[in-house]
Amino acid sequence: MSVIKTHLIKQHYRDSVQLMRAASQASRKEGIELASVLMGTPKNKPLLEEVNLLTEEAKKASPNDIIISVKAKSETHAEDAINFIIQFLTEEVESSLNTTFEYRSLRSVLVSNPDINLTIISVPGEYAVRETRLALEKNINVLLFSDNVSIEDEIRLKKEAHKRNLILMGPDCGTAMINNVGLAFANVVRPGPIGIVAASGTGTQEVMVLCHHLGVGIKHALGTGSNDVKDKVMGISMIDGLLALEKDPTIELIIIVSKPPENLTFNRVLDFVKKCKKNIIINFLGKQPGFCESSHTITVRTLEESALSAQYYFKQKSLKRVIGKFSNLSEISLLINKSIKSLSAKQKYIRGLYVGGTFTFEAAMIILDYLPEGEKLWTNISLKNTELLDDPMKSREHTLIDLGADEFTVGKPHPMIDQTERTRRFLQEVTDPQVAVILIDFVLGFGSHINPVEDMMEALIAWKNQNHKIFVVAHVCGTELDPQDYEGIIKTLKNLGVYIMPSNAQAALLASYIAFRKQIN
Repeated sequence: MSVIKTHLIKQHYRDSVQLMRAASQASRKEGIELASVLMGTPKNKPLLEEVNLLTEEAKKASPNDIIISVKAKSETHAEDAINFIIQFLTEEVESSLNTTFEYRSLRSVLVSNPDINLTIISVPGEYAVRETRLALEKNINVLLFSDNVSIEDEIRLKKEAHKRNLILMGPDCGTAMINNVGLAFANVVRPGPIGIVAASGTGTQEVMVLCHHLGVGIKHALGTGSNDVKDKVMGISMIDGLLALEKDPTIELIIIVSKPPENLTFNRVLDFVKKCKKNIIINFLGKQPGFCESSHTITVRTLEESALSAQYYFKQKSLKRVIGKFSNLSEISLLINKSIKSLSAKQKYIRGLYVGGTFTFEAAMIILDYLPEGEKLWTNISLKNTELLDDPMKSREHTLIDLGADEFTVGKPHPMIDQTERTRRFLQEVTDPQVAVILIDFVLGFGSHINPVEDMMEALIAWKNQNHKIFVVAHVCGTELDPQDYEGIIKTLKNLGVYIMPSNAQAALLASYIAFRKQIN
C-alpha cells in the first residue's frame, strides 16, 4: 500500500524551474510513485489536491513555504526522497552562489545595481503583478516568466510598459534573447542581424535553431506571451517589440511568429507592418500565406519556411517565400518505400507525443493536409478541422498530444524537464497494433533536460525490441552550441532506429507519407 508524506521548508523561496527539477530527480528514485515540490500558494494547493498529494500538513503551508509532497511504496522510500529533495535544493543554491549574488527582493537588487534595465520575474502569479509593476516604475524592462496573471492585470501592466517606452515580455513568456544572450528556455545560436517577435516559446526556439543551421544569426527574440494576440490585449507587446526592432539599426530582418491573432489584433499588427520600413517575414501558423505581401513583407506557413526564407533574403537581398521540402529527396523516397512495405494492413495511425505546444500545432496543421478523406485527427489543442479529445490520457485513431498542457503538468514538472509522462504514454502507444508512426520532439537548450533521450531510454529500447514494426520519427530542436550533446543525442537516436528529421515540419511530413502510404512524386 502506498504512503504519502509531506515536508515543509518554512520561509524559503525557490524558482519554479528549480522546484520542478527537484521533483523530476526525486520521481526517478526507487519506490517513488509521484513527487511534487511547489510553493504553498493558494493557487498551488488545488494542484496538489488534484493529484491527491494535499495532506493536512500541506494545507497549513504559507505562500512563503516550500511544500514537498511524495507518494511512495514505503515510509522509508518517501523519507529518502524528501531528504534527497532538501539536499538537491540546498546544493542548487550553493552552486549558484559561486557565480551570482542572492537578494531577498527586487528593491534590494536596485540598491546595489541601480543601472539594471532588464529583469526576469518568476514568482507565483499573485506576486508577479506587484513585482512587475515595481520594475516598470523603476523604468526596467521585464521578462515575466510567471503565469496565473489575470488578463486584466496583463493589460494594465502592458499599457504601463508602453507608456514608459519599455517592453513587457509575458506573462507566461518562456523564451527570449537579448543581444544574442538567451533568457529562460533558449538555445545557443550564432549572432546575426535577425530580430524575432513571437507569441510562441518553442516556435521561437525552432526558428532560431533552423536559422543557425542555415548559417544566419539572431540578435534579439522578444516573447509576448500567448494572450498578447487576443483582442482583449490587442497585441500591445507585439507592437512594442516590432517598434523596438525597427529602431535598432543592426536589425536587417524581422520575423514574426505566432498562432493567428484574433481579428482586431490581426488587423492592428498588419497596419503596423505595412508602415514599418524593415523587411519582415510573417508566420501566423495555420494562416494561409498571401494575407500581407509587399516589397518588404512576405507571409509563410511553417516555422521551417521562416528560416528558409530568411536564408534566401541574406543570400539574395530580396524577400521570397521558400517552401520547405525533404532535404534529400532520393534518400527519403527510399526510406518511405521501405517503411510502407514493412507495415501491416491494420497499421495506419499516427500518434504524436510533443513537449512543445507549437510543435503539436504545426504538426497537426501539416498532417491535416494529407489526412485521408473520412478520417479524423484528434488533439488536446485548439485547431480548426481537428477533433478535441474528451480524455487526453487516451489516444484514438490519429492523435497528437501536447504533453506540456495543464492536464499533464498539474503538480508535475514540464516534459521539457522531465520525460516521465511521455515515457509512460510512449510505452502505451507502442503496444497498439494499429499504430504506424509515433512522432516525438526533443527540445534542447538552457532550462531543458540535460539528456532527454537518456530519460526515455528504457522506453526506446522496449520499442526497438518489439515484434511488430512501428516507426518513430523525431526532430531535435537544438544546436551544437547548446549545453546538451546535440550530435551525441542525434547519434544515439539513429542507432536505436529512430528516423531523425531536420525540422518539426519535415518530421510531420515524413510521418504522413509513411502512415498514409504516399509516394514522393
